[in-house]
Amino acid sequence: MFIQLLPIFIASLTTFVTIHLLRPFAISIDLVDRPSDRKFHSGTIPLIGGIAMFFAIVISILVSPHNLNEFKYFLLASLILIVIGVLDDHRNISVSSRLFFQVLVALIIVSLGAINITSFGSLFGNGEILLNDWSNFISVIAIIAGINAVNMADGIHGLAGGNSLITFSAILFLSIGSIPHQVLWIALLFCSVLPVFLIHNLCLGMHKSKRIFMGDAGSMFIGMSIAWLLIDLSQGELQVFNPVTALWLFAAPLIDMASSFFRRLISGNSPFKADLFHMHHILLQLGIKERNVLLIIISFSLLMAVVGILGERYEAAEWAMFSGFLIVFVVYIIFSRWAVRKINNNTKLSD
Repeated sequence: MFIQLLPIFIASLTTFVTIHLLRPFAISIDLVDRPSDRKFHSGTIPLIGGIAMFFAIVISILVSPHNLNEFKYFLLASLILIVIGVLDDHRNISVSSRLFFQVLVALIIVSLGAINITSFGSLFGNGEILLNDWSNFISVIAIIAGINAVNMADGIHGLAGGNSLITFSAILFLSIGSIPHQVLWIALLFCSVLPVFLIHNLCLGMHKSKRIFMGDAGSMFIGMSIAWLLIDLSQGELQVFNPVTALWLFAAPLIDMASSFFRRLISGNSPFKADLFHMHHILLQLGIKERNVLLIIISFSLLMAVVGILGERYEAAEWAMFSGFLIVFVVYIIFSRWAVRKINNNTKLSD
């Protein structure tokens, strides 16, 4: 037991130490985030959370009893995203360049890591939906969606980290005793490093001048890891939960990303063009305080994960779980459209 607990302790400690070592370096090279029309924080914030968590997980894997070869493609994909993320945080690389490397990472995961979506399960109650020749294409799209979902949710303090911690915890809960140890290990390590990051991101017990962000490096790294685990654990002979359960475990970022994607397309804009109509932006513009916005969205994320876990544990019909998810998605869209109209009307009245 001690051998298993030591790498977990090392992961948390390494995250803490790395954050404090990287802070002055990040400030010196201008690896910081500044306030803008889309960023409402005050002061310059070091973008080092993702780097710290990546180093911590790599070191923990190295000292763990597992064979390093079991993680080689995961680490390769992670390293690429961390490097590209840091470059984007520092110099703002183009959307096309960022998307190119996301596709590259997805292809590595699918082709070399053999992580594929082969089945959607019985979403409509009339038998399993097999993807066959579409498997690789759908898998690449799903991985890119996962990478960007966490990135898009990273809009207020604690949101991306809190949502992700809920997802990893839910994966861990459903996976204990059901899967090979090395797959469980990734979720366990994220559950060890994310609380340390959140302490520094939310400034719990410390001055606000010590705040850090995870940056694009962190959000893409976490998004890829979640997509990897959800796909791996919902497919094949070693399936731990149904594919539809994966939607519930990752619901809040996924629904927000999908609704933003469709809204931008309908408006004639690029789906990758940033705006101020993610759910956290909408709630803030409705006059809700940031702390309460965080609590609302995190509560929603937790509720969705609990429903997914209960549905899996009590073997609810996949078509019923999928129908429930679609209902939540439609309600989400209806509410967001109403809120956006209200915000626009208030803006016109104030003008």
